[in-house]
Amino acid sequence: MNKERWWRHVVLSCLLVLAHAAQAEPPRELEGITIDDTAQVAGAKLVLNGASIQKRGFFKTNTCALYLTEKRHTLDEVVKLAGPKRVHLVMLRDVKGFLIARQFLNDFAASASESEAQALTTEVESIAAGYAKIDMLRKGDVVLIDWIPGEGIAASLNGQSMGPAHDNELLWDVSLRPVMGPLAPRELREQLLDVN
Repeated sequence: MNKERWWRHVVLSCLLVLAHAAQAEPPRELEGITIDDTAQVAGAKLVLNGASIQKRGFFKTNTCALYLTEKRHTLDEVVKLAGPKRVHLVMLRDVKGFLIARQFLNDFAASASESEAQALTTEVESIAAGYAKIDMLRKGDVVLIDWIPGEGIAASLNGQSMGPAHDNELLWDVSLRPVMGPLAPRELREQLLDVN
């Protein structure tokens, strides 16, 4: 290869590398929080289904990312999908635990039927009590809520367990409705379900 052809080869190679780099998607960020493309839950690799910002009134409270074994675009499809699932939250502001407990109870009451509410009373009260014991969830805190088949719902705060798992699939299904159900804010629902 003569010198001129060698330089052309080098320049062309550099241009191809730069073009590929320009096409690569930058890491997804929400409010400065990096949203990973994958997550490991119970030995399974999950993929990011969608991510959004949760708000309470005018305030942005946390990021919310949904991870599944395969992408799904309706709540019914998410519920029926087998395997582990994860909801990954990162706090964007300080929020007192008792306020989160109150909002959890309000969301549950708005999302559950009367028979579901009766069937899940014990578990719901236990979860609300767990939130109420937390003095404050602070900006940057990470809450992971996993559904693990055979074990149930396992929640952690900054890597520390928030209590025993609740092995109740109905509870998991109902708990997704406030963020992905028909009463959820449209932008939140559509971004988590990756609906264009």
